[in-house]
Amino acid sequence: MKTLLLAEYKKLHRSKLIFLLVFALIMTLGVVFLQGQFSFSGKKYIDTFGWYILQVQSLTTYFVLPSLIALFGGYIICREEQEDVLKSLRLIPIDESNMITAKMIITLLGSIFVYLILFTASLIIEAVLHLNAVNMSELVHYFVVYVLTGIGVFMTISPIIAFVGLIKKSYWIALIVTEIYSFIGIFFASKEVVRAIYPISSIFVLSGVYKTSMMEFVISISVNIICCLVAHKILQIISIDEK
Repeated sequence: MKTLLLAEYKKLHRSKLIFLLVFALIMTLGVVFLQGQFSFSGKKYIDTFGWYILQVQSLTTYFVLPSLIALFGGYIICREEQEDVLKSLRLIPIDESNMITAKMIITLLGSIFVYLILFTASLIIEAVLHLNAVNMSELVHYFVVYVLTGIGVFMTISPIIAFVGLIKKSYWIALIVTEIYSFIGIFFASKEVVRAIYPISSIFVLSGVYKTSMMEFVISISVNIICCLVAHKILQIISIDEK
């Protein structure tokens, strides 16, 4: 497994999707910064410590990162099939079940890593703007929010990644489907209980962005676990078909 994970990591250096991801993150940071220049009651939004770091997390989770991470996951899980190297890998031979597991683990780690990069960038901007307001307890809180968001995004989109691997069509399908899937979550964000049931909005409950009841928290965890179980079931079908 360690060898497979290392191999998948090395393959990423040749992927142009990394440049797309970096561009999307830079654009998001810039858009939120400009949004923060608007005023409410004579005070700019960005003048409040914590506003920027939470807005970046919210905007990217509803509009940007889930679709890009799904695209990334769909790409690495389908690349051998689409680049016609799967037959060669079967001659080695290689355990395809372990290979798929390695790809999903890399996608999970990639999701967490991207959110940590986003956290670091937004924290630097917050520190530049509000150096005296920065305190350790809030930093730890925001760090946990971003890490749990990275995990939650992977869990909720894992069925889409697995499905793309099952149908073996263009991995760009993952981006389109996930973008719609994420956008719909906005309509459930303000509805108690329902927001914990819909997978994308449940990420905000799980990560602690929303102040919710214990029941909502438990529901959000259950929803995320169910998403993973669905993905696991689909991946099992892929493994059986390939054998």
